[in-house]
Amino acid sequence: MKKTVLNKNKTLIELGDEFLVVCPHCASCASVIALDNPSPYVANVRRRFVCTACGATKDKVIKANGYGKARVSYEPKANYEVILIGDPCDWYFQLPLYLQIECSGNTLWGLNLEHLNYIENYIEAELRESHPYYLSVESRLPKWMKLAKNRSEVLRAIKKLKVKLNEKS
Repeated sequence: MKKTVLNKNKTLIELGDEFLVVCPHCASCASVIALDNPSPYVANVRRRFVCTACGATKDKVIKANGYGKARVSYEPKANYEVILIGDPCDWYFQLPLYLQIECSGNTLWGLNLEHLNYIENYIEAELRESHPYYLSVESRLPKWMKLAKNRSEVLRAIKKLKVKLNEKS
């Protein structure tokens, strides 16, 4: 029987409460976390970069727009600062994600272990529910990642990232 998956319709925003990033000081795995509300739409909330390997830390407060919210976008905007979602870096400090690897001529990346597991469950399913929510992780995955011919390579890459994360611990 073929493995199936039902769309949970989680968004990147729901999975983005912690980012595993490469420390710019020592190249170890570090974290970017929200100290208060994890939603990127909430302004005036401190985000903190923390590296447990070298002790580096940095805080950033996201500024509010005219409506009292932070600006969030899937595309860069030239005329104002936005929280850019959907690139292989954290949304606040723009540090490269620790969980990224070359796969099928592209870059496979995950924000954290929960995000990686979510992608893995979706990719390993041979039957997938159609018509996911337009902002869900499933709908935002690139076509090359969803193709059956790339399934085994994508799953191997995810396993390598999990091993990399376990070695870090």
